[in-house]
Amino acid sequence: MAERPERALTLGLDLGTSAVKVVALDGDGAVLATGAGSFPTFSALPDQAEQDPADWIAALAHAVVALDRTLAGQVPDWRDRVAAIGLTGQLPTLVCLGARGVIGRAITWKDARADAWASTAIDPAERATLYARTGMPIDGRYLGPMFRYHFAERCGEVEAVLSAKDYLCHVLTGVRVTDPSTAAGYGAFELESGRFSTTLAERWALPIRALPEVRAAHALAGPLQATAARLLGLRAGIPVTVGAADSVASAFAMAGLEEGVVCVAMGSSTIIIDAIRNPRPDARRRYLLTPHVEPGWYGREMDLLATGTGYEWLSGLLGWPQGELDQRACGSPAGARGLTFTPYLAGGEQGALWDPTLRGALRGLTLRHTSSDIARAFLEGVCYEIRRCLEVLAESVPVRDVVVSGHVVERPASLQLLADVLRQPLRPCLPASPAALGAALGAALGAQLLRNPSAHAARCPSAATGAAIMPRGGSAAYDELYRGYLATNG
Repeated sequence: MAERPERALTLGLDLGTSAVKVVALDGDGAVLATGAGSFPTFSALPDQAEQDPADWIAALAHAVVALDRTLAGQVPDWRDRVAAIGLTGQLPTLVCLGARGVIGRAITWKDARADAWASTAIDPAERATLYARTGMPIDGRYLGPMFRYHFAERCGEVEAVLSAKDYLCHVLTGVRVTDPSTAAGYGAFELESGRFSTTLAERWALPIRALPEVRAAHALAGPLQATAARLLGLRAGIPVTVGAADSVASAFAMAGLEEGVVCVAMGSSTIIIDAIRNPRPDARRRYLLTPHVEPGWYGREMDLLATGTGYEWLSGLLGWPQGELDQRACGSPAGARGLTFTPYLAGGEQGALWDPTLRGALRGLTLRHTSSDIARAFLEGVCYEIRRCLEVLAESVPVRDVVVSGHVVERPASLQLLADVLRQPLRPCLPASPAALGAALGAALGAQLLRNPSAHAARCPSAATGAAIMPRGGSAAYDELYRGYLATNG
């Protein structure tokens, strides 16, 4: 028997870059509890970034246990009240299935081994054609080029090609299905037709038979199968929705679907994305154009690849505990005493500068600079790149609102710095995973527990709370500093 809407719970599962996050929403859309489970990345070879899908599933089980620790005290019968499960996940991450299950490890979006090959294999004319057809500035980190580089000689072994979220859906339901936003990451999905293209699949040696069926993000993928139900301690048969890419799921939870609102989701990478009704490709291919969670909507997206991981790296390099980098940066003035830090630490960039050859750099370093100057220069560099992205989006759709999520929301000094550099008020979101919240919201919509998706998204528990963070009076100095940064790193 289906739960009454006021009693029903929905779960959102986010298979992120370093952890699985789970959130539970009640029938009114309030966050009841969250849980997380982490997993490793294997990087023994240069530019390698692989993960074991078995670790994802173990992390998911751990995340549900962590969720239960909080939720069982509030809602003892919560497991019986779960009415739907929604999914989202890291993208693009390649999982190949054969007759005996997963073939090797998953190759994540952070893996750069195919970059050099793709930069020569895709000439400028083809790159423009691919962008016009797919909306994607395709490089070596899309599933098609990844597959061509790593699996072209093993096509006969491959029975299914899935992204990370699609693999999780397959484990939970036994169904091989994807959604348009995730399909876009394959590099073979045509925006106009809304289908995988046979000719594009052939370009990457992708067996068309191995690609998943495409359904709407909020459509039902299938019921939770018995083995997965036992793993999670839930009842079999719960509806599982297809879900969406983490970027559009986050944006939907943060801001709904509304033109002129830009979401800045800061995690391992920073995603800058808006929502538009009509597809607007960029003549210079500075952003990717992806289907959003609802048909007829699109997201214009740019991804700064190593902001969060760069923060962790620099903190470890300087021997600082979590959060100290922000405080140390306060000991340096605006402009970091002439020091600039380009934060292209992942090997390449996919923000407004779509260039796999970019590398991080400190410029202007002298003996008089301190670790505080380096910390501030790094944070300013991240903020400058976010501003660059916002200015690209504003060329065709004025930016009237910026919503921010991630750990920066819990770091007042760095959140203020971002407002000062952007010269724009910011609305901070709650620290719960917006991607998982978007997945839970999608599950509620798919199960018809909510009738008005856009209205509900606007009051979703992840929505910005409290007063906006305003630029300070002296922040005008950042206009000149930003222009100087662009002159050196244009």
